Amino acid sequence: MNEASSKYVDQIAVEKLINEKLKLVQHRVPPGAVYGYDTVLDDFSALSPRPQEVIETRKGESIEISFPSAVRSGYEENDRVRCRYAESSRPAGSIVFVHGLYEDNVQIYGFLISMLREQGISVYSLTLPFHYERKPAQSLFSGEFFWSGDIDRSALAFEQALCDLYQLYHYARASSQGEVWIVGFSLGGGITLRLTDLAAVDGVFAINPVCNIGQLVWNSALFATVKSDLQASGLSLADVQARYRAFEPLNVEPGRTSHNNVVLARGLYDQINDPDNYDLLAARRGITHVLSYKAGHLNVLRVPRLATDISRFYFGGRGR
Repeated sequence: MNEASSKYVDQIAVEKLINEKLKLVQHRVPPGAVYGYDTVLDDFSALSPRPQEVIETRKGESIEISFPSAVRSGYEENDRVRCRYAESSRPAGSIVFVHGLYEDNVQIYGFLISMLREQGISVYSLTLPFHYERKPAQSLFSGEFFWSGDIDRSALAFEQALCDLYQLYHYARASSQGEVWIVGFSLGGGITLRLTDLAAVDGVFAINPVCNIGQLVWNSALFATVKSDLQASGLSLADVQARYRAFEPLNVEPGRTSHNNVVLARGLYDQINDPDNYDLLAARRGITHVLSYKAGHLNVLRVPRLATDISRFYFGGRGR
């Protein structure tokens, strides 16, 4: 797609989300709500790297993996981590893939995942908190409870996502031969980058990552209704930035994973994230592997070269 078409795809997606989902709900911070969202991040190293009570169930050509989340939200459906494992027909490596916000159609990732499998990469697809089959019965749409005007619950969801990803990564690492990289898109990319500060992982490929959450909530047209709900709860931009600071890859010091094993992939025509933040992200974190695609936020997933680049960095130096 050219620039105009790429931007149009993003604009249509934003309008659809707002009109068919976000405008239909309102959320406030419940009086006296205390989720304790920052307790695990205070001492992330104390979290067990291996999940407990793992259940594997074959469903057709894939395997469903589930285990109890180390962080409890009080929603039964959400508090069990879910993952789909799709093995390559000629497996030579594995990645963990993390999807984006408000996603309810896993097929949008089908092209990328099928391309990766063709190149010998088996894929563990993590379901983020409050999405897909983790959506509570009280929730109107996938991801509604992850990011809303209930800022405490949203912060809990971020913490839960980091812990779930950390444990699934180690499960995949123990089940696979060789390295396991984490590939994240949009919100999943931001969560993936943040994990690299908290724990050492083999490598990360972040695609159009959300990296400045407070700014995005306050300035993006997509989150205008969320902003209104936050203001109705008496919260300001400064309050939002303070609450989300622990989860923002742009505003924390890079930590345990070498920047040499981090790849930033950016769509040049992105209409969801501010492209300037990608430049800041690379500069502040010392990311030297920056790839640019002539695509928007969403249709970057359909760029054939994306899977090739993931494979190239994953297998780099190992005979591929």
